Amino acid sequence: MNGRVVNLKGRPLFLVGIATLLILVGLSVIASWHLPSLFAPIYPYTTLMAYNTAIGFIACGVGLLAINNNQWHKVFLSILLLWVIGIVTLIDLLTDLNLHTTDWFVFLLHEPPLRNQPISPTTSSMFLLAGAALAFGYIKRGNAALLATLICLLIILIATAAVMGQSFGLLPNFVWLGIKMAPHTVVGLITFALAIIVLRYTAAINAFNRLTVFHRLVTGFIFMSLLFVGIGSIAVLQINSVAAISQQLYSGPLQISNALLRIKSRTSKLNRTAKDIAVAPELAQKRNLPVYIAETETSITKELTFIAQQAPYAAAAEQLQKAFNQWQVLLATMHHQLQAGDIDGYRHLALEDSQDIVQTLEKICDLTIDRAQNEIRRLNDQALITKHHAGNLMMVVILGFLVVGIMVAALITRSLSWQLQKIRTAMLALAQGNTQVDIPFLDHPRDVGDMAKTLKVFAQNIDERNKSTALLAQHQRILEKTNLQLAQTNKELETFAYVASHDLKSPLRGIAQLSTWIEEDLEEQQFAEVNKHTVMLRNRIQRMEKLLDDLLAFYRAGKTDGNLVQVDVAYMAKELFDIQNTKPGLHLELAENLPNFTTLSTPFEQVLRNLFSNAIKHHDREQGMIRLSCTTLPNQFYRFSVCDDGPGIPEKFQQRVFGMFQTLKPRDELEGSGMGLALIRKIVDTYGGTITLESEGRGCCFHFSWPQHITKDQKDD
Repeated sequence: MNGRVVNLKGRPLFLVGIATLLILVGLSVIASWHLPSLFAPIYPYTTLMAYNTAIGFIACGVGLLAINNNQWHKVFLSILLLWVIGIVTLIDLLTDLNLHTTDWFVFLLHEPPLRNQPISPTTSSMFLLAGAALAFGYIKRGNAALLATLICLLIILIATAAVMGQSFGLLPNFVWLGIKMAPHTVVGLITFALAIIVLRYTAAINAFNRLTVFHRLVTGFIFMSLLFVGIGSIAVLQINSVAAISQQLYSGPLQISNALLRIKSRTSKLNRTAKDIAVAPELAQKRNLPVYIAETETSITKELTFIAQQAPYAAAAEQLQKAFNQWQVLLATMHHQLQAGDIDGYRHLALEDSQDIVQTLEKICDLTIDRAQNEIRRLNDQALITKHHAGNLMMVVILGFLVVGIMVAALITRSLSWQLQKIRTAMLALAQGNTQVDIPFLDHPRDVGDMAKTLKVFAQNIDERNKSTALLAQHQRILEKTNLQLAQTNKELETFAYVASHDLKSPLRGIAQLSTWIEEDLEEQQFAEVNKHTVMLRNRIQRMEKLLDDLLAFYRAGKTDGNLVQVDVAYMAKELFDIQNTKPGLHLELAENLPNFTTLSTPFEQVLRNLFSNAIKHHDREQGMIRLSCTTLPNQFYRFSVCDDGPGIPEKFQQRVFGMFQTLKPRDELEGSGMGLALIRKIVDTYGGTITLESEGRGCCFHFSWPQHITKDQKDD
C-alpha cells in the first residue's frame, strides 16, 4: 500500500497463463459434452459445469488475452458474450418466460446429453461482474483500475462463500434456486479475478492514493456495505432455510402423523362401540350406531383425502382407503343383521371379521406414523444442523467483518500515513538544503496535492539561495584540488632536486673523466685503452639516456593513459614476459582466476612490465619461476601478486626500493635507473590502489591493488 510502482516482469506471463487455463477448461468441458464416450472417465466431473458456463470461461480467457495485447474489439466481444449469457440466463431462471437456455446447445450435439446441467444463477451474476471487470480492467490507469480491482474482490468474495458453503459446510444454503456452482467454476472465476487484480494492482493503488481523504472513506464505506449486503444475503438464506424446514415440518410429516392418529382414534372408538353392542344388544338404540358410523366415515374420508394429497404418503393412503372401504361394507352388513335381529351373526362379524380389518387399518397407520416420525426426526436434526451452521456462520461473520474492517481501516490509514511520510521526508530534505529532492504527489488533487505544491514553492526559493553557495563551494573545491596537485608536484620536485644532484651528475662526471683519459691515451698512443674507455663512455651516455627516459615516464604517469579497453590479464602477462625474458631457465606461472575486465590498458601494462622486468633482471639463478595470481577484494578492487623465487630483498631495504633512483646494487654491476618501482607506486596510487612488498629470505612478492571498474572521473584525474 505504499503506492510505489512495482515492475513485475512476470505479470504478462501470469496473465497469459491464466487466460490459457480458462480457455482450455472451457474447451475441455465443451468437448466432454460433445464426446461423452471419449471423455467417459472425466465426463461426470467436467459436465458439472454447464455448457453455457464453458462458453463464458472461453470468453473470459479471450478477454484477458485481448487486454494483454491491447485489442479493444476482442475485449468488447468478450464482454458482450458474458453479459448476454448472464442476462438471458437470469431472465430464464427468475421469470416465467421459460427460455430454456440450458437446452440451446443440445442441437449442436450428435447425441442427447447424458445429463441436464443448468447454469447456476450465481455463476450468471458473476459473469455480469466479470464483464464489468474486463471493461474497467482494459483501462490501464485511473479510477477504472480501482473499480476493476474492487469488482474482482467482490467476485472472489462470492466465490469464496460458495466454496465455504459447498465444501466446508459453513454455508450449506448458499445455493440459489437449488442450483450449485461447480467446483471448477468457482476456481476458474477466482483465478480470473486474481489475474485482473495482479494486472491492475499498481494502477489501482495509485488511483486510490490520488483520492481525497473523504473519497477514500467513501470507497471503504461502499466496500464494507457490499460486504454487509453479501453477509446479510447469506443470513437471509439461513433464515429462509429454517423457515422452510419449519414449514415442511408443519405441512408434511407432522400433519400426516396427526391425521393418522385421528384415524386410529376414530377407528378404535367405532370398533369399541360395535363390540359393546355385540356383548349387550340393548345398547344399540342408546349408542345410535348408524349415526356414529356415518360421522366416523366422514371424518376418516377427510383425513385420507389430506394424506393422499401428500405425494410421499399417497401409497399408504391408498392402502388405508382400500382397508377402510372393506370395513365400511362390513359395518353396513353388521347394521342390517342387527336390524334383522340376527344377534349371533352380528356378534360373529363384530368380534372376528371386523377385528381383522381394524388390526390391518391400525397396522398401516402405525407403519405410516413411524415413517412420518422418522421424517420429523430428520427435519429436527436438519434444523439442529442449521442452527449449528448458523452459529459457525455467526463466528465467520464476526471474524470476517472484523478482519475486513481492520484491513479497510489499515488500507486507508496506511495510504494516508505513507503519503504524509513522503511529504515529511521531502520537508526534511528541504530543511537540509536539498532542493533537488523529488517532491511527490504534485499531480494529486486537493489535500495532499496542495501540500506538495506548497513544498515545490519552498524548494524553488531555497534552490535560488543554494545556487550561489554551490558555485562558491565548487570554486573552492577546484582551488583545493589545484593546491593539492601543486603540493604533490613540489614534493616530487624537491625529491628530484635532492636525488638528481647526485644521480644526474654521476654519469656526467664519469663522461668528463673518461674524455680526459681518452685524450691522455691518444697523446701516449695507447690505442687499446682508447677503445676500452670509448666503450665505457658510451655506457655512461646510455645510462644517462635511460635515466632521462625513466624520469619522463615517471612524470607522465597517470596523465596520458589512453582509452578504456577489454584486457585479458593472462594473455597480456604472457606476452610481456615472453618479450622481456632473456633467461631461458625462467618460466611464468599464471593462476587460473586471472580476470578479463575493462580498464586502462597502458598504465596497467606499465605496472606488469616493470614488475616482470624487475623480477627477471634481479634473478640470480639459471632456473627460476615467476608467478602472477589475483584475488578479489570486497571494495571493488582486484589484488594482483607478482612473486618470484629470486634472492629476495632484505627487510631494511624494503621501504627504500620504492623511492626514486634507488638501487640495491651498483649500476656498474647491474644496469638500471632506480625509477621502476617508484613509477609503479605512482601509477597505482593515481588510481586509488596500493602496492606492498613481502620478502623473507629467498623469494619476493609484490602485491598491488587495481580498481575493477575505472570511472570517467578516475580517468580524467
